[in-house]
Amino acid sequence: MRLRPALLVLAVVAGVMPAAPAPAAPVPCRACVADFAIYDPVREEDGVWEEDVTALETILDAYGFTHRRVDAPGIAGGALGSGAGRRFRALLEPGGWAYTRNVALGATGAARLRSFVQSGGGYVGFCAGAYAAAALVRFDLQGAGYYQSIPYSLQLFPGAAAGPFGWMPWRDGTNANLVEAAIEVGNPTMRAIGIPARTRFLYGGGPWFEPYLSPARYEVWARAVAPPGATNRAGDGKPTIVKLAYGRGTVVLFAYHPEILIGSTADGVVLRQFCDEGAIDWDLGDLTLEQIDLDSWNVVHAALQVAIGQRAAPVLALPQASLPAP
Repeated sequence: MRLRPALLVLAVVAGVMPAAPAPAAPVPCRACVADFAIYDPVREEDGVWEEDVTALETILDAYGFTHRRVDAPGIAGGALGSGAGRRFRALLEPGGWAYTRNVALGATGAARLRSFVQSGGGYVGFCAGAYAAAALVRFDLQGAGYYQSIPYSLQLFPGAAAGPFGWMPWRDGTNANLVEAAIEVGNPTMRAIGIPARTRFLYGGGPWFEPYLSPARYEVWARAVAPPGATNRAGDGKPTIVKLAYGRGTVVLFAYHPEILIGSTADGVVLRQFCDEGAIDWDLGDLTLEQIDLDSWNVVHAALQVAIGQRAAPVLALPQASLPAP
């Protein structure tokens, strides 16, 4: 609510002059609006991968974005705001387990979140955060080629999020690896950041995307690439990073975890939860870890910028960083 000067309030109360009509919409304090909310209820059973939250906070700090954490009750209670009363410019949904947060959000939370995006907020979802945004999730839990369909409540993406890739069956998050991705280099955002036509990103069970309708301002940024000799090629060639509009807001969804860097401490994380970073023989193809890491943060940085209405600019080098002392 807009505050009136004290003398004006006294005059109105005394009946000296008529009260002015209330403004049509509140004018937010711009300094009070953070760039990003990060979904994290901070409980082990909350469906959020805590190492991913750390990596997201690290990249936001590295590039000067402001951020705060929010949980499901907070979202249901209006913590994100809406329209001119938005308290954040975009919401980041990390990886983990989508069904848990779908239940936690509930109908009220989903409606509040949709209102936030529809009125101009952004949404960036990684892996489980991308599943959570879809109207339908198709997931092969047993790795047997049977994709069970489950309707979800948020429905920012008008279609199905299906996964994992046929050549990367689900193993409780323990069989993560660096997988090849084909970048749509003709896309304006990908062209702006100069990412190569082929690179690799960390993958651990995320979805490809199958829209039922043609979403507004729909862009495909990357597609899945099955390795040579793969016997189950489910997902091969399908969109794996997409951008679309939802009302006045922008949604960017990732099958991958490019916010997590392998062999680098610039993300503030050495993986221990679900998989041990030092115990995996990472598949680099013909690339170096340094190039993969740079491509990874390049595409994440672009998504962050686009989600809050900025023009994408390339990341030319990773910041120098190290893990905090134990």
